[in-house]
Amino acid sequence: MTITTTKYGHKELTMSTIRPLPIRCLVFVSLLSAVAPDSFSAERPGKPTLLRIGIASRSPLDMPYYVAQQRGFFHEEGLETEIILMKAIQTVQSLLGGSIEFGTATGTAVSAAVSGADVKVVLALTDRPSFDLIAQPSITSVQQLRGKKIGVSAVGSLGEILARQILIAHQIPPNQVTILPLGISQLSYSALKAGVVDAIMASPPVNYVAQDEGFRKLAAGSEVYRSMQGGLTTTRAIIFERPELVTKAIRATLRAVRLIKNDRNYGIEFVKGPFLEIGRERDRIAERVYDAAVEGYLPSGFVDEKLQREMIAAAAQRIKPPEPVMPERVFDFSFARKVSESLR
Repeated sequence: MTITTTKYGHKELTMSTIRPLPIRCLVFVSLLSAVAPDSFSAERPGKPTLLRIGIASRSPLDMPYYVAQQRGFFHEEGLETEIILMKAIQTVQSLLGGSIEFGTATGTAVSAAVSGADVKVVLALTDRPSFDLIAQPSITSVQQLRGKKIGVSAVGSLGEILARQILIAHQIPPNQVTILPLGISQLSYSALKAGVVDAIMASPPVNYVAQDEGFRKLAAGSEVYRSMQGGLTTTRAIIFERPELVTKAIRATLRAVRLIKNDRNYGIEFVKGPFLEIGRERDRIAERVYDAAVEGYLPSGFVDEKLQREMIAAAAQRIKPPEPVMPERVFDFSFARKVSESLR
C-alpha cells in the first residue's frame, strides 16, 4: 500500500501494492489486527492520538470531517487527524488491517458486515441518499436502460444498491442491465462522457454538472429508497478496546455538522475552498451543493432500527448470508446517541 500527500495535504491511498481481499476473508484479517501490538491501546492523555479516516471521495458529504479538522474540533479532542482518500472497498480492508481507525463508506461497510466482516457503522450523516441516475441525452426513461450499462462506484456500494432499487421500482430485473464498478462519481462521469456507459449513479456536485452539460436525470435515489449515506465505520475491536476514540471522533464530527447547518455563509464559502472536489465552476454551483448536503445532515448522528433493517435486507438480497443478520451485528449507535445528548 502506498500513501501519497496531495497539494492540499490530503492523503491518497494508491493501488500499487494493495490486493483486494475476498469479503469472507476479511473476518480473518480482523482477528490478526486485533492482536497487533499497541493497535488498540488506551488513549494517552497529553499526547495527541493519531486518528486516520479513510474517505472514498472528497465530496460534499465528507465536508464535516474537513471542517472538524480545519476548525480544530479534532485537535480539541486530543486527536491528530489524517484524512486519506481511497476506494470504498479499501476502507473496509484498511480498517481490518489496522491502517486506519475509521472509514466513511457506510454502504460498503454494511455490505461487508452482512457478509461477515467484523466492521460496524457507528455514525450516520444522512438518512436520505443524494445519488441521481444520470443518463446519456438520448435516453429519456429508465425503461430504455434494458440491455444498457450503468456505472457505479463499487460492488456493494450505496450507488449500486440504489441503481438496483431504481430498476426494480420501474419493473426492470437488474440482471437485464450491466452494472459496472468504475470508482468515484468523477471517474464514472468521465466514462459517461466517453460513451463507455449509458448511465451512472452520481451525487453532488457531479449530478449538477452533468445536467448543466446536457445529460439527463432519469430518477433520484431518494424517490425509491430511504438509506443512510455517509458516516463513520470502524471495527468491533476499536469499539470495545478504544471507546474513548470512538466518542471523540463522533463528537468532533457532529460539532462540525452543527456548524455547517447553522452557518450557511460559512458552509458555502467552505464548499468553494480547496478541500472538496466540486469542479472548476465553484462559485456557480456552491450554493446548490451546500443546500443539497445540509438538507440531509442528521444532527443526531443515528438512524432508526427500521432503516437499519431495510439496509441490511437490501444488502442481503445480493449477498445471501447463510443466517439472518441482526441490526446489532452491523450498527452501533450508542456512542452517537450519548454524544448527541451531550451537545444539546
